[in-house]
Amino acid sequence: MPEGLAFMKIYNTLTKKIDVFASLRPKKVSIYVCGITPYDTTHLGHAFTYISFDALIRYLKFKRYEVTYTQNVTDINDRDGDILERARQQNISWSTLATFWTDKFLGDMKALNWIQPTHYLKASENIDSMVSLIQKLLAKGIAYTGNNSVYLDVTKKNDYGKLSRLTKERMLKKAKEFEEDIDNPDKRNPLDITLWKAIDSNQPSHIPSFDSLFGKGRPGWHIECSAMSTLSLGEQIDIHGGGTDLIFPHHEAEIVQSEGSTGKIPFAKYWVHTGQVFYKGEKMSKSKGNLVMVSSLLEKYSSNAVRWLILSHHYRKRWEFDEEKLARAQNKVEVLEGDLRDGSEEEFTKIMDNDLDTPKALELLLRSKNKRVYDVLGFR
Repeated sequence: MPEGLAFMKIYNTLTKKIDVFASLRPKKVSIYVCGITPYDTTHLGHAFTYISFDALIRYLKFKRYEVTYTQNVTDINDRDGDILERARQQNISWSTLATFWTDKFLGDMKALNWIQPTHYLKASENIDSMVSLIQKLLAKGIAYTGNNSVYLDVTKKNDYGKLSRLTKERMLKKAKEFEEDIDNPDKRNPLDITLWKAIDSNQPSHIPSFDSLFGKGRPGWHIECSAMSTLSLGEQIDIHGGGTDLIFPHHEAEIVQSEGSTGKIPFAKYWVHTGQVFYKGEKMSKSKGNLVMVSSLLEKYSSNAVRWLILSHHYRKRWEFDEEKLARAQNKVEVLEGDLRDGSEEEFTKIMDNDLDTPKALELLLRSKNKRVYDVLGFR
């Protein structure tokens, strides 16, 4: 088995090409993957992202790397909708709702033989780290206040947009789709990032607030990941991941916040993004009402079958859920489970070194029935 990752290559959204992987520190890899907003979990789109990164982490460990992995839970942010609105509708506290769905997510992922992150951090439990980061941005003159809220001035960073490479017009369109407050009169520029949202005098009772030097309020969605990444992994990390839908505005914001506060570039050396999962011709999403839940699939199929279906699609590619393919995956794993054997991993290593090509790795597994490959890919 190869000693290092000198020949491993992975697609980097930042450079827009497949790059040779070289970690910042010898034999150590730091990874941050954006986690769930805890309601309506766990659907197949969630599972595709987190099992794809699970495969990457298992492969890095196979290559004898020490991996430190952080994932967050966005149980609070500056949005009045999503989790806060759902809690209001159900007449329960936001924290009760968040705990229920976070536990549900962890249970579903455990069923899929997911390696739980080294650090699994809730935004609501790390407010101090966010306030500290916002203070640094204010001190550097990159952030400013307006009516007790705090914003980041994106015009202070000449390379804002280097990850997505979108035009300003496209940025504004996508920001609106993500319900960014682009029409906020307290902002200098429509694309400026909300770091801290001050409490409103007419704020409904179900919306929480937290103490800070800026006054009561809530952290912005984007600053949360910058703060928790720095807190758990340091000022620079090897890999930052998530779904492609997070490239803008979320990951673009993280870059300007993190690099703006530390002065260290790059914040993340490799940006790795997973494709979107479709069902009935549309992206799987809460708003479309076309979610395929992992728990429902596991009532009919084995966890190995669901995992096989996920890994049969390259992590970067969008794909459509087809239950017939899942049924075929069930047949494949049942044949394999009783006929595993020892063998060489050389061909497996060549395949996975080429941008984590799990579909080809599964083809190899069917031919070789190699027990070590079976284990590294996370089957049980």
